[in-house]
Amino acid sequence: MAAGNAFSKYKALVFDCYGTLIDWEAGIYSSLKPLFEQSGKPSDKRTVIQAYSSVEHDLEARFPTLRYTDILAKVYTTLEARLQNKETPSGALRDDTSVGESVVASAHTPQGTEQVASAPVGTSADVANTTSLSPAEAFAHSVPTWQPFPDTVPALVTLSRHFKLIILSNIDRDTIAKTRKLMEGDDPAHLAFSFDAVYTAEDAGAYKPAPEMLDYALKHLKEDFGIEQDAVLMTAQSMTHDIIPAKGRGMDTAWINRPNAVTGLGISGEEAKYVFSTLGDMAEAVEKANA
Repeated sequence: MAAGNAFSKYKALVFDCYGTLIDWEAGIYSSLKPLFEQSGKPSDKRTVIQAYSSVEHDLEARFPTLRYTDILAKVYTTLEARLQNKETPSGALRDDTSVGESVVASAHTPQGTEQVASAPVGTSADVANTTSLSPAEAFAHSVPTWQPFPDTVPALVTLSRHFKLIILSNIDRDTIAKTRKLMEGDDPAHLAFSFDAVYTAEDAGAYKPAPEMLDYALKHLKEDFGIEQDAVLMTAQSMTHDIIPAKGRGMDTAWINRPNAVTGLGISGEEAKYVFSTLGDMAEAVEKANA
């Protein structure tokens, strides 16, 4: 790398996926806006995203080993109950209008997926075998339709020439595999780039900002690639989930302060070593530093 290159010390970039690479706010808002509209409550983007984020954060803290699709279904059920001024039935994972049927919930552990509890649903006990999903189930399975930001793929192509690319995400393995195809492409023989590793909440058995997630990533970066912590740059949009925890560990950070992101409102970015408006801007800065 060029002399004086500020990025020359880094061997790997660790990305949050949803919010940094994938426009998760657009995906969530399009899915949840009708629910808010039907209730007659405010349905602007800021209101919806903040309501979603509050419930999601609480549920991830309460159920650290529950798979993300089940977390999402429970988020929907909780929001629906709150919007209707009803109490959320305890233990409901997907459709709280239960008529006695149940579904086995799944938990993620480092050893794989385990069945952990039964929860009431209103459609079918086996989501995989039905084409009729409840609204909560449909929301839970909408993540693979959430699209990358326009700059994401070109930026990742550029950055892949200089660093190992790692995803560290509050997600399950099945879902992230589908999201990867949106960015890498469907044909393994003709990929413009590929992620070198993907670490999920299902792998770590915890959700960010719990320290177990970052512990898991740093451990595997060292074991699998020989990369030490001081050669890793945390690259993310979320201050709460990624930037602040990484800084607390003594890591360097790059905050991708996406324009108009609700989750970035009122944040100065002073916690991050680098601040970019888009991942494309970061890739451009890296290319200039290497010129």
